[in-house]
Amino acid sequence: FLIDKIKDIKLAIKTLNISGLNVTVPFKKNIISELDNLDKHAKNINAINTIVYKNKKLMGYNTDILGFEAGLKKLKWNKEKPVVVFGAGGAAEAIIYFLYINKVKNITLINRTESKAKKIIKRYKNIIYKKEANRGIIKEAGLIINTTCLGMIGYPNLNLNLKGVNKEVIIYDIVYNPVDTRLILNAKEEKLSFINGLDMFIEQARCSFDIWFNIKPKIEQSLYKKIKKEIKKL
Repeated sequence: FLIDKIKDIKLAIKTLNISGLNVTVPFKKNIISELDNLDKHAKNINAINTIVYKNKKLMGYNTDILGFEAGLKKLKWNKEKPVVVFGAGGAAEAIIYFLYINKVKNITLINRTESKAKKIIKRYKNIIYKKEANRGIIKEAGLIINTTCLGMIGYPNLNLNLKGVNKEVIIYDIVYNPVDTRLILNAKEEKLSFINGLDMFIEQARCSFDIWFNIKPKIEQSLYKKIKKEIKKL
């Protein structure tokens, strides 16, 4: 549900007796001040996407990191190659934290607003900031990740030129509506490995469900087909 003010969330959860909920942009960071506690990942990432209301306390979790990892496990990823991350929001923080704990040594963060990027960079080592991508960075990357809303329905595309890039590169777009963003289509045209946002979307939801009900649902291929079908209706 939508709220006008972030401070209304605590009252809404308690009044409606909601056991748990997911949080999406733009509240993943702002809502932290309204919670009573955070799990380990959420503290390190400084962003949450899952809330549990139990014993009159609000607990925040971050399952984005688990969702992102699930998608990446499907392909052979060379950790020694440079990584390029577009965006500096809550999802970017989760992904950079994942890269950090996996000891990735060469990360370039690309974001128009330097102040947002600097907040992330000062928390981690080995991150280079760029306002815009240049050909050299893109051509050498082993993993290119879009964490922004670019490519999402209603937003401009992230139309990245992928001609002449390292053929081992993995293109990872966390946008899932549409499933085939312009970035993913560009990757397909160049016959590059890619991951769309469905894996992260489904896995983070599965992990959230487990936190709420202590049940981790089994993911079947039919679920992907159903979600793709529903997304097309939006």
